[in-house]
Amino acid sequence: MNTELSVEELIDPLQTVIGVVEKKQSLPILSHVLIQLKDQTLTLTTTDMELEISASSKIKNTEEVSFTIYAKDLIDIARKLPEKTQIKFKIEEKKIYLNANNNTFELNTFNHLDFPALPKTQDTSVIKIKQDDLKNLIENTSFSMGNQDIRAYLNGLFFELTNDTVTVVATDGHRLSIGEIKQNNKLDEKKTVILPRKAVIELTKLLNKSSQKMAEIHLSDNYFSLVDSNTKIISRLIDGSFPNYKQVMPTDFTNTVVINRMDFLSSLQQASIFVEERTKGVKLVFRDDKLSIFSHSERGRAETQIAVKDQEKELEIAFNIHYLISVLEKLTADEINMVIPGGENKSCLLSAIGDESYHYIVMPMRI
Repeated sequence: MNTELSVEELIDPLQTVIGVVEKKQSLPILSHVLIQLKDQTLTLTTTDMELEISASSKIKNTEEVSFTIYAKDLIDIARKLPEKTQIKFKIEEKKIYLNANNNTFELNTFNHLDFPALPKTQDTSVIKIKQDDLKNLIENTSFSMGNQDIRAYLNGLFFELTNDTVTVVATDGHRLSIGEIKQNNKLDEKKTVILPRKAVIELTKLLNKSSQKMAEIHLSDNYFSLVDSNTKIISRLIDGSFPNYKQVMPTDFTNTVVINRMDFLSSLQQASIFVEERTKGVKLVFRDDKLSIFSHSERGRAETQIAVKDQEKELEIAFNIHYLISVLEKLTADEINMVIPGGENKSCLLSAIGDESYHYIVMPMRI
């Protein structure tokens, strides 16, 4: 069986699906990409049995053929060839021979019928959302996800969908990010799901590449899928109960300080030069409408100072400096509210003045 595809036809869908393929796989076929040609449509699919991505595009080839090929080798070959190069595929039972510009490559193949697929989802709830809104919700919250935490439900992004809101929440147990938009979702009941970290990363890549205006999300008890005109991503969900994020929201707003965001960010970035690597801690002292920021390490120390507004009482508190910086980099307003309740274990709330879409909670620390 023979067919022919250009590098130009292969490279874009390959780059879309390659992120799913791991270097070490329990099943050799999971290192492969499934390539299907049918009805002048080229479809590439990869899976790790938890996450599946398919990318399709219209081509001139009228043949009908399906085969698998080692994904990393194929993309390495394609990247080293000029875009207009035609690659001839000679497909045998266990080998595929690629010929391009008088160069020949021999790769292993498997029976395409053995390529695994995630099951078709039943009883799904469907919502439509602007892709820019979804991309912003994910990008402005997902940085707070856990990473390889023993509590699996922290290693993902929590979606809470009601008839009039889409809320996205991430936490690693020390900080928490909440994003919410208002829209009509036409749901029979509230839906909550936890999307795994790897799926969140691939979904972000897809949303950054897509030119579609709307995204269509399908939700079932076990699966999350997003469909646009050329790409489909399906992911198993994390089984577990996400923490009640509303319980950690401050209820005492009496000590709310107004701070210029860029001044605060710049001061923290300067102080970060002398943060101790082990604790990453920085001390904030609010006194006389000024915020003094102290950091120290074995190499030296730093003190920076900026003006603040609406300070009601003196206060000393310490945080992981990188948690504060990451929040300030996501917020875009000129000024932010920083709610600093008294008490060592009370959470701190940061939000933009004039924009209630995002709220960030950072737990204080001892240093």
